[in-house]
Order: sequence, then structure tokens, then C-alpha cells
Amino acid sequence: MSNNFHALTVDRLGAWIARGSVEPGQSLKVEAALGEEFGVSRTVIREAIKTLVAKGMLEVGPKVGTRVLPVRSWNLFDPQVVGWLAANGLPESFVMDLLDLRRAIEPMAVRWACERATPAQIVEIQAAYRQLAACVADKGDYNQADQRFHEVVLAASHNQFIEQMLPALSALLAISFEVSSGVPGELGRTLPLHKELADAIAGRDAARGVWACMSLIENACDVISRSMNKP
Repeated sequence: MSNNFHALTVDRLGAWIARGSVEPGQSLKVEAALGEEFGVSRTVIREAIKTLVAKGMLEVGPKVGTRVLPVRSWNLFDPQVVGWLAANGLPESFVMDLLDLRRAIEPMAVRWACERATPAQIVEIQAAYRQLAACVADKGDYNQADQRFHEVVLAASHNQFIEQMLPALSALLAISFEVSSGVPGELGRTLPLHKELADAIAGRDAARGVWACMSLIENACDVISRSMNKP
């Protein structure tokens, strides 16, 4: 029960901070007052604060108390932190930095996938593409299918650092897909590029795979820019 209280309090307190309830540089209320506000004991609040310190959101000092750090200090590779930020609508600069991260990681991961994917992974990537196509046809959960497709492609890179980053990358990718998929007709337009990517990995064609990957990213960048700059 105490673990549930802890997890729930971390989630509520983290989301509360991400909403801007306390500005970066400002201090939180004392633990007793926070506990009263969140309906939990001072001990639960103290443990939740320790967790958020570990996530880079808070710092604790003898003179400043518990202070909120700027977003640039937060662990943006923590899926929970990303989720809290995304729930409040992300600034364009954050999404554009995310696209830069995709440009830096995904094309090379695709090149490695073309070279290193196992036969079983090739089958898995093709199956993920078929699921994606089915979601476009019957209006299924495209974002979840798209996320799954990119996850299996990244996993096929057989790079242990990328594999360890998959949970965070998946959370970040979900944001990119969420923003871009809201544009009418966009899903149908990008589906052929996903097929190119899947077929390139199956055919061990790195140049074709990297081209398809970069085309998907640049297309997402264009769509997101237009959607965020609507009057």
C-alpha cells in the first residue's frame, strides 16, 4: 500500500510541477503543508521529493529548501517526465529539439538494422508495418502502431545504448506522432514511406532505408511546423 501511495504521490507531484504550479527557481511549500495539500503523510511527500530530485526536477538545499529546477535540468529520457510535460502541451522548441534527436539517432539505427536485423526481427518489422496499414484502413490506434513500428526498427540496430534508451525514445516518438498524425490525410501519405523502410531492412538496402527514414522525419518536421504555426 505504501508503494502505491508513493507512486501516486510522485505522479501527482510531478504532474503538478510540470503544469507550472511552481516556477523554476521557486521553492515548494514545507513538507507538512504539501502533505496536507496532497492528502498524504509528510514521510510520503519526503520520499516523493527524493524521487523527483533523482529525475532532475527538484533540488534540496539547507538554505533554499526544496526548489524547482528549470526544464533543461530535468531527465528528458525519463518516460514519466516526458509524459508530464506532454500533458500540458509542449512548446515548439521542445518538439523541434525532439526532431533533431530523431535526425541524430534514427537514420544510423536504420543503417545498422539493415546490416544486423535477424530474420525474426525482419518478420517482426514487416508485421508491424501490416498493423500500421490496417490502422490507416480501419481508423485503429495508428499512433500506437506507429510507435511499435519504430520501436522494432530501433531494436533491430543491435546497439545496446539505443536498446536501453528505447522506453524514453518511445515516449518521445509518441509525442512526435501525436502532433503530426492530427493532420487530415497525413497517415495515408506517410504509409508508403514506412513500407519503403520495412522493405529496405528486409532487403539489406541501407541507402534506401536511410532515405525512407530521413523522409519520414523531414515530413514530420514540415507537418509539425505548419500545425504549430497556425493562426
